[in-house]
Amino acid sequence: MKKLIYSLMLICFAITATDVVAQAPAQQKAKPKKFHGNPEYYLEVQGSHIFKLVDQALDEYPPVPGASTIRKSILFNLDALLHDTKFDNSEYLREFCDSRVSKTVARFQTPVKKGMDVCKVYNEGFVARTKSASIAFDLVRGTYLASGAHKGSDYRIVADDQMAAIIDKCDVLFLSHNHADHVDRWVVDKFIAANKPVIAPTQILPDVKGVTHYRSETEVLSVEVPLKTGITLAVKIFPGHQHPIMNNIYVVTTPEGYSVCHTGDQYSNTDFTWIESARVNAPKIDALIMNCWTPKPMQTVKGFNPRYVITAHENEMGHSIDHREAFWLTFDKFKECKYPYVVMAWGEGFLVK
Repeated sequence: MKKLIYSLMLICFAITATDVVAQAPAQQKAKPKKFHGNPEYYLEVQGSHIFKLVDQALDEYPPVPGASTIRKSILFNLDALLHDTKFDNSEYLREFCDSRVSKTVARFQTPVKKGMDVCKVYNEGFVARTKSASIAFDLVRGTYLASGAHKGSDYRIVADDQMAAIIDKCDVLFLSHNHADHVDRWVVDKFIAANKPVIAPTQILPDVKGVTHYRSETEVLSVEVPLKTGITLAVKIFPGHQHPIMNNIYVVTTPEGYSVCHTGDQYSNTDFTWIESARVNAPKIDALIMNCWTPKPMQTVKGFNPRYVITAHENEMGHSIDHREAFWLTFDKFKECKYPYVVMAWGEGFLVK
């Protein structure tokens, strides 16, 4: 019996040894590259650590009006990563995006009891939630970059399942203008299939049944948008432009009396003839969501006269790096702003009370 056990042990040892020898070449291939003499790899690994730290730090230092030095340093570090094309389409960026958007999905699982929760999904994709309604603007899944090996591929900032979960919690979608980083047909179709209103200017999907079009070049429109839930939103639509494209600016008021304004990609100096007195037609705005690169931002803010300003369009990854507007640039433009302003990264929210 002892001889049998001993023989079995020898066989097991031999098999194990053979496996180790067989696996050795594979294990050698899996060894990390050396940093010395390989600076690109060094910087990649360094970036992966910074992405993870930024993700963690954003949770520890959430958005507030203005920003502390610590909060700014977090966002500026993110600028450096997102303006370095070596990370475009990288696994590090994809992991970061997945983590950030998953926080929005988780946030939406908790209903809003008081106030208006304004959440930044990606770019100018925002959702303003109150107790009675969840109002979406310019939701897109986004593409990872304008350059690199996977240009035009299906890599997305917001994964399909994540966006589907967000849409499930929204009641209506407002679209500002006909650009791909603001209009995602996949998203639009999901809203239509769920029998949820989609509101857009006439240049966006003009022949698609299920999209309701509003546009006037000469006046501010006042409309009511009924929701499946039985409530009605009061909406004012201003005739903005990203010249020469129509750009609807929406002011949406919920039954609780909270109002949110989304400017889309407003970029037209001629529109300042009415922007400077926009508050006459919309006297109460709790949150003004505005593109950070709009011309004369302080005049725009003063014209709408909101309680809070929330900036948008920083680090649109589909743009070249000179038009991936940096957070540091937003803070520089708004340093003279006399209104409370909030700068958010993807997957963050700010509660307007």
